[in-house]
Amino acid sequence: MKKSLLVMMAAAFSLGAVYSGSANAFSLGSGTRTLGTSPALKKEHNLRMTQAPFGYQVFCLRNMRECRNSGASSIAYSHNLISKLSRVNARVNRSIRWTRDRRDEWNLASNRGDCEDYALTKRSQLIRMGIPAAALRMAVVRTRKGEPHAVLVVRTSRGDLVLDNKTGSIRPRSKTGYHWVAMASRDPYRWQYL
Repeated sequence: MKKSLLVMMAAAFSLGAVYSGSANAFSLGSGTRTLGTSPALKKEHNLRMTQAPFGYQVFCLRNMRECRNSGASSIAYSHNLISKLSRVNARVNRSIRWTRDRRDEWNLASNRGDCEDYALTKRSQLIRMGIPAAALRMAVVRTRKGEPHAVLVVRTSRGDLVLDNKTGSIRPRSKTGYHWVAMASRDPYRWQYL
């Protein structure tokens, strides 16, 4: 147990994780930088980059298969896609009982969890249904009341769609009413400030 904890801590430091105080959805690492000029990076809108939130980095160390970035970075919008997203959003929202974490741990939820656990579970199920992992982006936001919150963003040919445990509807990112803080890039270990 001690040895695996030390391995995780060493890996977190090698990823550049910076942790101080209590972790939450906004514990983003330091070391932001401006992206270079390659065409692939320009598609990410030259936003400032940062490390993934600490809780997400730990989750990825424990669940490396869940943090892959394979496939296309967006998916074609279709009625079939919306049907899949709606089914998964509703199923996960119904199956998990919202419970506040004592510590900010990001997990695949079985029957209890908080916002990032809902989002990770939805991402995992959608990957298993054939949605490209690179098109499924974890994101942290602030609600209208200023509360930290995490959601899953699906990048489509018609724009970003949001799966959220606070609603059963799939909404365009621009229609959520949230203040967007940061979102995973194509590489889930690198996040962009928004």
